[in-house]
Amino acid sequence: MKSLKTLVLVLAINLVFSSELLANEQVAEFINKIAVKNYDCPSEEFIPQLDSYLNDQKIQQNQRYRLQTEKTHWLICMGKYTEALGVLESLTQQPSYDKSSYSFASAIYQIGFIYDVQEDNKRCDYYGQAAAISEDKYDDISLSAQLRIIAGCNQTDNNDGIKLGKMYELLERYSRKDDRGAIAHIHNNIGLLYGALGQHVLAAEQYLKSYELGLDVYESSNLLASLISAITSQMASGDFDGAKQTISELKKQNSEVNTPLTNVWVHFSEAGYYYRTEDYESLRDSLSKWRVFLDQINHSFYEGLFRWYQSALCLHEENKACLRSFLEEESKASESYQRTVGRNKDYLKLQVEIQMFLGNQEEALKVFRAYNNEVTRRSNVWQASGKVLGVANLHNQIIDLETSLQEAENQKVWSISLLAGVFLFVSITIIYVLRRNYLAKISTDPLTGLNNTRTAINQIKKVSKPADGKTNALALFDLDNFKEVNSQFGHITADLALQGVSSTLKKVTREQDILGRLASDQFLVCLTNIEESTAKTFFERISKALQNLILSAETGDKVNLRSSMSIYVSTDSFEDLDDVLADMQRAIQKDGQKN
Repeated sequence: MKSLKTLVLVLAINLVFSSELLANEQVAEFINKIAVKNYDCPSEEFIPQLDSYLNDQKIQQNQRYRLQTEKTHWLICMGKYTEALGVLESLTQQPSYDKSSYSFASAIYQIGFIYDVQEDNKRCDYYGQAAAISEDKYDDISLSAQLRIIAGCNQTDNNDGIKLGKMYELLERYSRKDDRGAIAHIHNNIGLLYGALGQHVLAAEQYLKSYELGLDVYESSNLLASLISAITSQMASGDFDGAKQTISELKKQNSEVNTPLTNVWVHFSEAGYYYRTEDYESLRDSLSKWRVFLDQINHSFYEGLFRWYQSALCLHEENKACLRSFLEEESKASESYQRTVGRNKDYLKLQVEIQMFLGNQEEALKVFRAYNNEVTRRSNVWQASGKVLGVANLHNQIIDLETSLQEAENQKVWSISLLAGVFLFVSITIIYVLRRNYLAKISTDPLTGLNNTRTAINQIKKVSKPADGKTNALALFDLDNFKEVNSQFGHITADLALQGVSSTLKKVTREQDILGRLASDQFLVCLTNIEESTAKTFFERISKALQNLILSAETGDKVNLRSSMSIYVSTDSFEDLDDVLADMQRAIQKDGQKN
């Protein structure tokens, strides 16, 4: 009997041990699956599973440390610096933490990066520690630490020419390794240095190189950062056509990411473009969309940028109360924010205009002096950087020439095949364009330009199930008095009303949303993979915009449209769309009978 009890005990111990071993193997596989270079961003889809493992008390301590640094890496990518710093500082003080491990080196580098964002000189100590720990072991951390030390920490190498030279040396070294992710990262840092020198055309070129190289190796959220930097540099150099094209690419990439923070980035870029091109009607629309997502991220810096562009609109509309409120809020902003915008000549110029408009002559003069000092400082930097840039560009040309010579031999092999394939390519292109134009014609409502009934329904039926915590949402809008408008004012005014509704829907929705005209007086809007609260905010804004839509008839009378709305929210796909639409139409008819 005693032997039997002993056997049962041994089996139980072995079972527990095997269970823990299996769990640790699963965590190890998960870490390998989610791990990215420190200059990339972890995917948001893995965060719920990561949190689940962190809540498991059975996982090994070294695995827990690694998971925590992957989580803080993601928090930094989301702009949640304060939350990440608190975890990292507590983490690195743990006595059991292996100080030579990858996760410890990553934690130290992340602390340095957060201090860098906060413009705190303590960053250099952490970058130095990260470089020492990762040397010859962790290539991505070593590279990132070296780049940041070169850019802002080596007091003995303050010469910008030396800094650029060192960065190009790193570029040459990693080009030989053909490490595209690292090369993209270096180009991004060279862009930062060019930007600091006021050479925004060269900076934009480096950021776009970083983006193009990173297309195959980076997560989409990290690609957005390169595009944001490129847009900022293009607008600073006056290349508004280039900025417009890059904003289109940013919106295309963001359709795959679609987080509140990345949507803030998109509308921040759009608003900046409209502000600088003085397109105030588009600026108003962009600010309206920006506000929806800004409320979800609680980020003081982007709140400040929003106030800036909002104040430009207030100045255009000569709204003194709004401008006084702006100045009061700016006076309460953080020192780091004031320091950042205080170096921006567009911001200072706007401040001068606001103070002059409000009649504050002394304040206007004070800000103008700051503006003049900033312009003078930049002029001195540009003059001093001339020789530096000549050497750096020569170095860049040498690297490009070496690469071109190496590629020339390979180019011979496929050039003949390329020429032979041109005719086939042109033929296929012509067929494709003709087919696309035909499909567009039969899938679009000719009056409004929206998807027709069949196309809209087919597209919505193909919508995938949303991610956890998100929904797919439908809204059906019915123009209650459309028949009255048609009868009283004629079909021309009625057509203008439908076109006005179409234009309004396009203005207040996102590019990835599906819009369609279902019947003569019914419109359908589908928002995909979106937070339920955000969807409701969008629908409320659409409804309000339709209520405010007033047209002029040929008779000179004002035509005010009335609309009803039915909403359907689902955490699944729309395979049963026909039944859903039938229910929504019945709901609208029922409301119409009550009214």
